[in-house]
Amino acid sequence: MESPLIDSVVKYFYLSCLNEQLSFTASLKVLGELRARNHLSPEFRSHWVQTLKKWRPRLDSMTGRPWSEALTEKGFIFPADFDMTAWVSFINSAEASESEAVLLSHVLGFTDEEIAIGLGVTTGTVRHRVGHGLRRLGGFVES
Repeated sequence: MESPLIDSVVKYFYLSCLNEQLSFTASLKVLGELRARNHLSPEFRSHWVQTLKKWRPRLDSMTGRPWSEALTEKGFIFPADFDMTAWVSFINSAEASESEAVLLSHVLGFTDEEIAIGLGVTTGTVRHRVGHGLRRLGGFVES
């Protein structure tokens, strides 16, 4: 399976819900769906966005699956000085459409066009959401 796809899916769900087990479960389901549709290659990036968007509301009804049977083994390993305080504050206070736009654009590197097609909005709407989201995130980073 394509590594950029796996990276994007896992990061999307982890940074959306901040729950390792839930993001692992959702990632497996999305990757399975994309594989079944044969949309694994980068030419289908707008389909990746569309599929991620479709699955995000389902997070609340999913049961998280552990990364490993060993309770001490973690799936996500962050550097010791890694601080997600600003991101957590941003996710908890921003409109969902703005946080998603920032995540897709500036964290995962999707183009405005890919996001617009995947979300079914105009590129202007994507740019508007990203701009508002970045201003809000910037306020948390400065404080």
